[in-house]
Amino acid sequence: MSATTVSPSITDRDKQEIVKQWNNDPCQAVAAKGLEVGSKAFYERIDQHRYEESQTWMKSVMEYDKFAGQRLLEVGFGMGTDLFQFASHGAIVSGIDLTPRHYEIASQRFKLYGIPADLRLGDAEEMPYEDESFDAVYTFGVIHHSPNTEKIVDEIYRILKPGGRAIITVYHKWSAFYLIQTLFANYFVSGAFLRESLGKVVSRIEHRENSDAQPLVKVYSRRSMGRMLRQFSSVKFEIRHLRAGEFSYFRRLIPLSLIPRLETRLGWFLVAKCVK
Repeated sequence: MSATTVSPSITDRDKQEIVKQWNNDPCQAVAAKGLEVGSKAFYERIDQHRYEESQTWMKSVMEYDKFAGQRLLEVGFGMGTDLFQFASHGAIVSGIDLTPRHYEIASQRFKLYGIPADLRLGDAEEMPYEDESFDAVYTFGVIHHSPNTEKIVDEIYRILKPGGRAIITVYHKWSAFYLIQTLFANYFVSGAFLRESLGKVVSRIEHRENSDAQPLVKVYSRRSMGRMLRQFSSVKFEIRHLRAGEFSYFRRLIPLSLIPRLETRLGWFLVAKCVK
């Protein structure tokens, strides 16, 4: 796949880097490397990697089957992987994403399987939807890349109906992946702190092969995320996704049997389940 240029209509540098990153290396596409993008084999491999190999906890935590008949919006739908799960279980789905390549690949998926979806190319900081127009909003690993994450949260709240649910997932600050593998090993022990900024090092956690993009990456604690979600009537947190390799040099000190118990404290994804 050839490199795609950044849309000239996007003037914010952080947003340009987002588009550059995922236009050239669509989110999770590396899992289906070698397969024809847009084919059934491609999408099936993406699903297999996500739900059976990499993030086996997602189907139970995200409850894709609990929104049948409801209007659900995904903010940052990527290649349509999770949104397709909601739609397959009967949700009436919409989605917004900043990246043209994501829009193309996700649109092809829904067309291929004959499932309707209202997908739009746009900026989640200014969503083109009426107040109180969705029963549910879902976003996974997206809003922490935005220069104004708080504005997206405000938009999510605005478009949700009273009593509507939001599932918002961001990167977890107090995770083994961030504290040990990224900060300790990749930034300090490697000596990277002498050569480049922390932001540049952290940006490389996002897989890239076909560009030199440096997407903004922010991390959140329960407390900082809670402050951002304070307008919701109810917020419950879950922490998930922990692998032994994230302990880096300390890997041999951590028995494998402890990983499941540590996951809810040191996992990489902070999931907030909110009610308006």
